[in-house]
Amino acid sequence: MEYAALVDVYRRLDATASNNEKTAILAGTFADADADHLPLLVTLVRGSVFAAWEPDELGVSSSLATDAVVRATGVDADRVAAWEEASGDLGNAAARAAENATQQTLFSTPLDVRSVVETFRETAGYEGAGSQGRRVDAVANLLSRADPEEARYVVRTTLGHLRVGVGEGTVRDAIALAFLTDLDPTDPDSVSDLPDGAVASVERAHQVTNDFRVVATTARDAGETGLADLDVELFRPVGAMLARKADSLAAGVDAVAPAGSALLEHKYDGARVQVHKRGEEVRVFTRRLADVTAQFPDLVAAVREGVSADACILDGEAVGVDPDTGRPVPFQEFSRRIKREHDVRELVEAIPVALYCFDCLVVDGESLLDAPLDERLARLDAVLDPVPGDIERAAHVRPGGEADAEAFYREAVDAGHEGVMLKNLEATYQPGRRVGTMMKVKPTMETLDLVVPRAQRSSGRRSDYLGRLFLACYDAEADAFREVGRLSTGYTDEELEALTARLEPLVEGREGPILDVRPEVVLEIEYEEIQASTEYDSGFALRFPRFLRVREDLAPTDADTLDRVTDRYESQSA
Repeated sequence: MEYAALVDVYRRLDATASNNEKTAILAGTFADADADHLPLLVTLVRGSVFAAWEPDELGVSSSLATDAVVRATGVDADRVAAWEEASGDLGNAAARAAENATQQTLFSTPLDVRSVVETFRETAGYEGAGSQGRRVDAVANLLSRADPEEARYVVRTTLGHLRVGVGEGTVRDAIALAFLTDLDPTDPDSVSDLPDGAVASVERAHQVTNDFRVVATTARDAGETGLADLDVELFRPVGAMLARKADSLAAGVDAVAPAGSALLEHKYDGARVQVHKRGEEVRVFTRRLADVTAQFPDLVAAVREGVSADACILDGEAVGVDPDTGRPVPFQEFSRRIKREHDVRELVEAIPVALYCFDCLVVDGESLLDAPLDERLARLDAVLDPVPGDIERAAHVRPGGEADAEAFYREAVDAGHEGVMLKNLEATYQPGRRVGTMMKVKPTMETLDLVVPRAQRSSGRRSDYLGRLFLACYDAEADAFREVGRLSTGYTDEELEALTARLEPLVEGREGPILDVRPEVVLEIEYEEIQASTEYDSGFALRFPRFLRVREDLAPTDADTLDRVTDRYESQSA
């Protein structure tokens, strides 16, 4: 399949705002694809060449992609930068550079989809000295064979921002329409007639595989029966089941388990991890499906010592521990363990990790996703040989009443943990879903009014909008704004579109994908905690900030001050 044919699909997707039309475009494309290209297309239409659980960073920054454009076209870097600034998109700049190329490659062969995918996958694996230069050469080679439209999408795929408005739900529905119905896959009206069962079959299959390549191929070859047979596999992580937030402890217990079958667990301030083990091989995945095994050799050793099953998948929380006090360290400090890829041993000693297990998804080839939590916990206890301080069962209680629950909650908070989890013991495990049978209770905090000084575009279906916003408080003494974190949640689509419309005219410059914004828009932000941080110039970072509303009534200098943020931080430990 020539890459130009895929680019035509991208152009058609970009030309419509209708999700039904986008779904029909994809369904027709998938239905027409041959066996070799279908698994490539279902990831490429979202600007990736990987499954959700595979490493998805090509290692090509905006500046390296610019170098590749310059090398392939001979156009001056300053002109490319000017075109990017004018359009806000390096892909558009690459298209203009290709139109104005001062050099051409003789006898170049047209791009095809497979060669583009293979190049990108190889590029992601480059390591060591000279790897950046090799990445630039690889992208430049693709661009030298591309026409202007192809260049636009080669660069966008390189940067992981395709900007055609296709999310996971669109791909899911397109697979169902293409392979699980007798409807016309190219008719947008067919999308409204999609059977719920067909969509649910694709969604469930993706939840347990996190791989649309497998899902699409199975749907085409074996239909809903084949999709139903797909299940969790070792070393292919499933999406974590997520909790909702309870307004209060009593309300949460009543909502989760009205019949009384409730379990309370400590809610740890760490990183949600999924541990896969077969024999001596252990791999660790984050909630975002990233493989962080190399960053946690101490956790791997603890699993080998403390888990007796030959093969299993465990769900738990990795918590950083202060080696002097034995108390948990703030997540902002512990997160350095997750980000560190080199000199890991130094951080292992400075911030050792404890693993608190609270679920068991697979044991010796048997999937437990459809088993009730009570049974899954029994299987967890059977395979777990606790090593205190290294690997243990999450602290838990089955409360006899409200007083027991409140005492356990206070115990968790006093021990430095975030609060408690409330779980229904009869509930099954639902990968990738936020469920009402599991809730979290944490101390509530007030809101802050903060200014937006920088912004970045979202990914996926929201990639046209500025949905990743830097937040800043006002330093009255210096008459400056000090950043306290980044925001990416809490907006509706309509709110995000309106915010983008307000922020785009305020853009004053850019550094890679990050736009400098004139600090005029004030937002009211909800958050769960303020932590000390060296990442931001305020010295603090908000944990889990969430958008509430635009403060139309506030000028930028009316935003909350650095002194107020400092007072809030200090009051947390008072």
